[in-house]
Amino acid sequence: MSNKIYSFVALLMATFMMVSCLKDDNDDTVTTYNDTAITSFTLGILKQVRDTVTKAGKDSTYKASYNAAKCKFYIDQAQGLIYNPDSLPYGTDAAHVLATITAKNSGTIVIQSAKDETMTYYSSSDSIDFTTPRTLRVYASSGEGYRSYKVSVNVHKQKGNRFGWAALQANSDFAAFTAMKAVSTGDKVFVFGTDGTQTTGYMTATTDGNSWTKLSKTFTDNAYKSILAQGGKLYAADNGQILTSADGNTWTLTGTNADIAQLVAASASELFALTADGNLIASKDNGTTWTDETLDSDAALLPASHINYTLAATTGSKSISTVMIVGNTADGKSNVAWTKLSDSNRPSTAHTWNYVESAASKYGLPLYGNLTVVNYDNASLAIGTADSNGFGPMLLSRDGGITWKTDGSFTYPENALPAATLTAAVDSEQYVWLFSGSSIWRGRLNRIAWEQNLNKAAE
Repeated sequence: MSNKIYSFVALLMATFMMVSCLKDDNDDTVTTYNDTAITSFTLGILKQVRDTVTKAGKDSTYKASYNAAKCKFYIDQAQGLIYNPDSLPYGTDAAHVLATITAKNSGTIVIQSAKDETMTYYSSSDSIDFTTPRTLRVYASSGEGYRSYKVSVNVHKQKGNRFGWAALQANSDFAAFTAMKAVSTGDKVFVFGTDGTQTTGYMTATTDGNSWTKLSKTFTDNAYKSILAQGGKLYAADNGQILTSADGNTWTLTGTNADIAQLVAASASELFALTADGNLIASKDNGTTWTDETLDSDAALLPASHINYTLAATTGSKSISTVMIVGNTADGKSNVAWTKLSDSNRPSTAHTWNYVESAASKYGLPLYGNLTVVNYDNASLAIGTADSNGFGPMLLSRDGGITWKTDGSFTYPENALPAATLTAAVDSEQYVWLFSGSSIWRGRLNRIAWEQNLNKAAE
């Protein structure tokens, strides 16, 4: 190897000397430099294998081209690394890559063979095999030295729109529940359930899920319905008392209201509750005082059971969010949705609750058993059991509850079966926690995981 390098450097020196002599004959001056570096690295048009479905409904693939020039590459001069933190799409052909590489002071760029230590000149018109990291060298124009770089062209190994689930250790304590509700706040996941006589809670870390701690506080049998999270704390309504807790064990009384039947939603600044006579009320002081809400339709259309809520940020404002409550009507014949803007800087009465109407009955939310609706992928995600006692298809609403549609990316864990009790929650890392009886799964879309990793890298 050393002979090859010496020969290569000697060739460079001879070239520079020839150029210098020729220039001397013409009385011109050639300026050479002792320093150099790779200053930019971009990609060109790349090939990708993509999935499709034939007219017969069978899975198939096809090849397509896309411009990868917008994929950003970082150049770490200190460590001699060149890489793309945001991986190229799944199926990209990394074996035939056209790259445009620029060097400081017109340095000469060479690339080491993937098989041995042989060096060849870089050309922007020659494809490079980047299925494994490659070594680049850039030689100073003076021939006095060079810099080496390890180049990695990262390609996703997983399909982005696939849900990856992991089965966690079953919890036999959950088998005693006749109904349950899961919530997540901070770095904890909580499951509250009733055995018909009282509500009991369990807690685990979001990084765990296999070991659960039973909470010391118990509530009345239906209190599990009212438990929700806001601002890193849990809230519950039980026998007219509004309670809050940071850990699920120690609870503090924040207010009393004998009319409250159930807490139904929370925004960053408000709690919302249904009263025993079916009215919707709100509190901006953690449940101490309550005001009647304004509805644009008949209060009889408010959900009465299987009530869930989602909270979505509003573009252009940090203080305003959109709250949606979803659930069964009092007659149990249909699901309904209501939405409202919640503004941290204005009274709750500043905005009206709007009944969500849709003529698209084909895309209405079915009467799932154990209906659970959570925020996920900038949408409302509904899960539950169908009439056949199997899982109902996961449904997404991206238009505020007007339509609910299937998405092939959202699937239940393989071989999972629904139990008599079913609930779900989403944690701060965008994992979906699915609880079916005593069985537990945790999963998320692959591309959501990539986004999470990019966000952490940018911090």
